[in-house]
Amino acid sequence: MELNQPIIADTDYLSDFLAGKTTAKKTTFNMIKEGKFVITTTITVSELYYGKHRRKWQERRSKTLEELISALTVLPFTIEHAKEYGKIRALLVDKGLDIGFADTAIASIAIMEDFPLLTANVEHFNRIEGLKIRIYK
Repeated sequence: MELNQPIIADTDYLSDFLAGKTTAKKTTFNMIKEGKFVITTTITVSELYYGKHRRKWQERRSKTLEELISALTVLPFTIEHAKEYGKIRALLVDKGLDIGFADTAIASIAIMEDFPLLTANVEHFNRIEGLKIRIYK
């Protein structure tokens, strides 16, 4: 077991975690046992804030979001990630398999950093070669 091995949490996972879903809680405990720690991306953070405002979260849930974000390492979307994003998205679009900006950007960060992606959105992320996926549902 590699201790302190990061795993990138995508929006699905963190949304479920914030909602208190059992699958997300169980996965979190399993990762702790495995010596992994959860990190995320600026793309996921932006999607979480979009969801907060779109669904008009109450103060308590908004505070929980703020606490979660401040406790996580958040990887930025850099120029190098943007280059990888462009390559991946062009390949997906050419194949008729586009998954949109956010998921492609999250995947590009995971690939460039060589970290697995924790997600339930297998349908989208399985389309990307070279992406390590850890399914939590």
